[in-house]
Amino acid sequence: MLTLSRIEQLKAMALRKLIHVALSIFLIIPFIVNLKTYGISTTLYFTLITLGVSVIYVIQVKRPIITIVLLDALTSARRSILQQITKSPIGSAIPIDTLDDGLMKLEKTVKELLESVERDYERRGGYLGILMGAIGVLISQLLTGNYVIYGIMSVIVYDTMSAIGGILLGRVRLPFSNATMEGTLVGMASLATVLFLFTNQLIGSLAVTVVAALAEAYGMEDNLAIPITTSLMAMALRLPVIT
Repeated sequence: MLTLSRIEQLKAMALRKLIHVALSIFLIIPFIVNLKTYGISTTLYFTLITLGVSVIYVIQVKRPIITIVLLDALTSARRSILQQITKSPIGSAIPIDTLDDGLMKLEKTVKELLESVERDYERRGGYLGILMGAIGVLISQLLTGNYVIYGIMSVIVYDTMSAIGGILLGRVRLPFSNATMEGTLVGMASLATVLFLFTNQLIGSLAVTVVAALAEAYGMEDNLAIPITTSLMAMALRLPVIT
């Protein structure tokens, strides 16, 4: 039975992984859009993505991170709205205190939502995982060419499903790791199934999946380790390039 604490963890994890998947869609674009017609190679595309993410990360580290700026903007917007309504001809007909309470509750909800999504190290030093993911995909592309798609799929499927599985079912920790046995099995089953459906290669799909699990459990940063190691394994096994 899920406890209240675990339900809150699951909500935060689900939202974080939803954002993770949404951002990862940008990594798939070279495989669904012919960028060469626009004079952009796949390598150039991933380089531009990495450059953009790097700039954002540097801004976060040197200045208030995005969530702080967003919360300040919400507070300023609330005060501005109240001032404008108070000065307007219809101001006397609107219950200002009720409106202020409603806007403050909205502001509090957004703050709690952002705090639940962010990890501790992200609050201290910015969104390192996004930067490492972009770098990992770029390195994979440079080393393996179009086999990078295996790395992208592994980051999307394995990382997402293992995290959710760990929250829902996690009980037993893997040795010398923060990953759980249950979350790892859920992630492996999900990724192996997806890869097999695309490649029809059972052994190869399982091999890439095992590499993804090891990279996630024992890599310093899974968003960096997973795409590189899985792409290299797929290339070494000469699995079909997924397009």
